[in-house]
Amino acid sequence: MVQRSPEFIFITLSMLAVTVIITGQNALGTSASDIFDRNLTGNDGQGQSSPLKEMNFSETTEAYSHEGILEATIIIDEHEGMVGNEPVKAITYNGSLNGPTLHVKPGERMVLYYINKLDQPTNIHFHGLHVSPLGSSDNIFRVIGPGETAKYVLDIPIDHARGTFWYHSHLHGLATAQVGGGLSGLLVIEGLEDLLPDVLHNITQQMFTMRGFPWHYWHLNYTSPTYQTINGEINPVVSISPGETQLWRFANIDPGTFYNITLPGHTFRVIEEDGNPVWEVWNTNYLVIAAGKRFSVLVTGGENGTYPLKMLPYRGGTTHPYPEVTLATINVQGNAGAETAEVNALSLVPRHDLGDLGVHEIRELVFSPSPPSNTTMNRFGEQGTNMIDGKVFDHNRVDQTVKLGDLEEWNIKNIDGDDHTFHIHINDFQVMSVNGQPYEAHGLQDTVILPANGVVVVRMQFEDFVGRFVYHCHILPHEDTGMMGTVEVVDPFTPPFH
Repeated sequence: MVQRSPEFIFITLSMLAVTVIITGQNALGTSASDIFDRNLTGNDGQGQSSPLKEMNFSETTEAYSHEGILEATIIIDEHEGMVGNEPVKAITYNGSLNGPTLHVKPGERMVLYYINKLDQPTNIHFHGLHVSPLGSSDNIFRVIGPGETAKYVLDIPIDHARGTFWYHSHLHGLATAQVGGGLSGLLVIEGLEDLLPDVLHNITQQMFTMRGFPWHYWHLNYTSPTYQTINGEINPVVSISPGETQLWRFANIDPGTFYNITLPGHTFRVIEEDGNPVWEVWNTNYLVIAAGKRFSVLVTGGENGTYPLKMLPYRGGTTHPYPEVTLATINVQGNAGAETAEVNALSLVPRHDLGDLGVHEIRELVFSPSPPSNTTMNRFGEQGTNMIDGKVFDHNRVDQTVKLGDLEEWNIKNIDGDDHTFHIHINDFQVMSVNGQPYEAHGLQDTVILPANGVVVVRMQFEDFVGRFVYHCHILPHEDTGMMGTVEVVDPFTPPFH
């Protein structure tokens, strides 16, 4: 078991000094000819900080597609404001603790202009989207340098799953500070409600983006003064009528916190997981939402009164539980709603069970911390590095080469005494078993918890897109310290892409 220090203290980008090794394209899309090291150093904080502007962060805006295209400009900059009556500094998309919520339909195109006003490089990942990983699409090997503007163009397939996604910084070495500082926002592929019974097609929808801010390494320290925010607010009030059914979208946009949530007196009826409408709706009173994960649920208002949406203690491996926190207050008030609990949705999409298909390749991956003998402390308060298959991430190395169209089974072992997660870009997967026990999947997903000293078996089909992308632990300090690998999908019938 790796010994870790008590806490990781949130550091703003202006005080962060790290080295990032990156490759890909520059901000304007020109291919980089060489791998390069970029030393990132900020000011030392001595007389450099600007006075507080005594302003709150701006509210989250909504951006919708028009005539088949969603076009938006997103400015990346530092902002100062108030959270819990305390002045804080954040790095934001368009001045909000949540970036603009992007709404697009299957078959449409997103054209996004990112203006980087930071003195640090950054980039963008469109978490959960099944799109090309190349060029100006979901290419995390691309870099937006300080002062540069980057154009991203993403074509959403006509058959893309309808659900809840998000976008965030993914620059290796800076992901924790940038996402923890505020660089993330929601992305909705429209049409989930159209898969429900007719009476629910005009259902009221609520967004719940969950983030600790200012962000501390809660995985190590459970008494830090981080505020648990919903949509950038502390304990907001959400209204629903008795008997009314609403669609609630939960998205964990936190760098590492595991949210274990419940709403006393109410049931979550899960209709979507990680952007995928489920082939079997399931009911639960508790949802464990790891970093990066999303669920959409139906909630029917109970009796008149106020109810706390609670974050309960979560214990992963040898870590201490998080404290209990009220995330939001649910106000049930008024007359009985038109939609009632008797409205049932049993399935949103046909079952497509990968367990019924033949496997082309079986792989084994091992997630591990650095050996206990390594006494080097990284900047997140951990000893050494975090690894997959005994190696730290190298942008110039391909760890898995996969043939386009193949169905693969990955056995993913966690030999650490703490939980990790497994997330892969571009292609979703089906969980087949956890610790040797068959897992009754309700649909596909893109993030799964790897239990301490456990093993998870997943199957995934690499369809539609060739190119390089990554898989990693979505506890971002673990990703930043090496727990990430590269997969390249190749078409065996065409020359390799360069």
